[in-house]
Amino acid sequence: MAESIFKGYLINKVDYLLNDEIVTFITEDGTKLPCLSMGSRKISSKNGRNLFLGNYCEFEIFLARNVAKMSRLKKCQAITQTDWKLSLYQPFNLLCECVNRTIETNHYTYLFFKNMLVMINDSKYSEKTKILIILQKFCILSGIGLEVNCCVECGNKCLKTINFKKRGMVCNLHFNKNKDHLYSLKISKLFHYLFNEKYDELNIFFDEFNFAIKILKEYIDHNLGIKLFTINNY
Repeated sequence: MAESIFKGYLINKVDYLLNDEIVTFITEDGTKLPCLSMGSRKISSKNGRNLFLGNYCEFEIFLARNVAKMSRLKKCQAITQTDWKLSLYQPFNLLCECVNRTIETNHYTYLFFKNMLVMINDSKYSEKTKILIILQKFCILSGIGLEVNCCVECGNKCLKTINFKKRGMVCNLHFNKNKDHLYSLKISKLFHYLFNEKYDELNIFFDEFNFAIKILKEYIDHNLGIKLFTINNY
């Protein structure tokens, strides 16, 4: 194994054996690096003190030379530390899960994590609003964003409802009452504001938040095959 030094965010930790962990970082170029961290669950471990989810770290690893072996963490130093209480916060755990379960990552995945972490730490939005924003940004990052400003079939701006099978809004002409679900005006408007990033307008639809989160979770599962367990309660 060759020693290599990287910088990136810690996005996942899994207990391994008695005192070890498998930790996963996303580097600045968007590479996901899982590695074995020996002894980091011990109270006396220097690495363990730096291995909190969301920490921006400089870490040195023995890089595995082939996919059949796992890299091994040698040293980790947190450059920016995240509040450990974030591990109890659903939007933060959702963000980590989205990035950790994305198979093909790149620099934009790294920026997604970085920018959403800033948003999570800001007190501007409610918890459920943050969940919706993360899901919306994750859809765009994954190439399944919704067209909400015109009919996806003909470009007509006189819209009927949101259609998740067609990935956007449809007009009255392209709404099939025998096959398509007619969502309420409030739900359609919520998604219009959400995917236009008019987040300050979302609170007027607060009563629809739970349903909107449930729909987006199912939409992601259907199109990406990713079941988001963090928000199973929706």
